[in-house]
Formats: sequence, C-alpha cells, structure tokens
Amino acid sequence: MKKNKIPLVLATTLVFSCVGSFVSAEESAPKQKVVTGEQLATEIRHNVQFLSGKSLMKAKALLEAYGDFAPFGAGLMPDGSVKYVWAIKPGESTEGINPVLVLNAVRTALRTQADSGRILGSAVIYRFAPDSEQQANQINIELEYLTGFARVLGTHYQLTEDGYEYTEGAFTAYEPRVFLSGEEG
Repeated sequence: MKKNKIPLVLATTLVFSCVGSFVSAEESAPKQKVVTGEQLATEIRHNVQFLSGKSLMKAKALLEAYGDFAPFGAGLMPDGSVKYVWAIKPGESTEGINPVLVLNAVRTALRTQADSGRILGSAVIYRFAPDSEQQANQINIELEYLTGFARVLGTHYQLTEDGYEYTEGAFTAYEPRVFLSGEEG
C-alpha cells in the first residue's frame, strides 16, 4: 500500500499558517473591560437616586390625587424600568387597613423578585404619621440594592393653602429586608 506523503515544506507552511491564524485571531479578540470599585459605586448611586426619585414622584402624585395612599413598592428592573407593587391599588380606601400587614406583603413580593434575580433594586414607600416627638408628616422610602446598599429616605410634607409642600429628604441607615443574604432569608 502506497502512503501519500506531504512534502516537508508544505507541512511546515500549513503549521505556521495555522499558528499565525490563531495568534492573529487571539490578538484581534476584544479585551474585557475591568470595572473599578469607583465605577460600580457610581452606578449604584445613580440607580438608587433614579429609583428614589421615581418612587417619591409616585408617592407625591398619589398623595395629591387621593390625600392618602397605602404602602406600595417599586422594583428597578435590569433594563432600567421601574415596576410598582400594589397590595392596595391607588384610590382604593385605606380605612381600616393594617399598615404592617400591607408593608410585609409588599416586602415579600419584592423579596421574591430579588431572590429570583429579576430586580436590581427595591423601594418600599409609605406614609409615616407623626407622633408626640415628630411635628411633620413624612414619606419614607426604604431603598435597597442587590449589592447590600440599604437606606431609608425620609421626606417631610405638609398640606398648605397652596397644596402640599415637601422638604428635602434625608437618608438614614437601614437593615435590609428585601435583598437578604442566604442565611438571613
């Protein structure tokens, strides 16, 4: 049986051609960008500000339209949109509701979304009524982000002859309730 022999020059040329193609393909592959801690912190800050702004605008609109609102939630989706979570729909009566049960229902719905990776951030929005030490009504927004960020934004408001007036909000530390680590859930 006669074997076909490839001339040594042709074989050497094929090997170097293949190696050359491999190297040039490797060199032309796009290099991955490395995200710095500062870039990540900036993105988180922007996303949380966006979510808090949308949530506060929705709370103000409900307060001005209905004079009251039941606790509700908001989820920041990966595409940048905000989806709301309602235990009691806007405009429905809030008389006789148990706000703690409603808050827990909203948190549970958002936690389910967080656990499944469907949301990047969450907001739980509710009215905080004054007590003997606090003189103004307040809208609280419990903000959380999948990286562990958790703060409450409190904004005072009052009804005047010209409508509602709001103060600038202030942040306070907060223990996460939506984005929990495995052992906390």
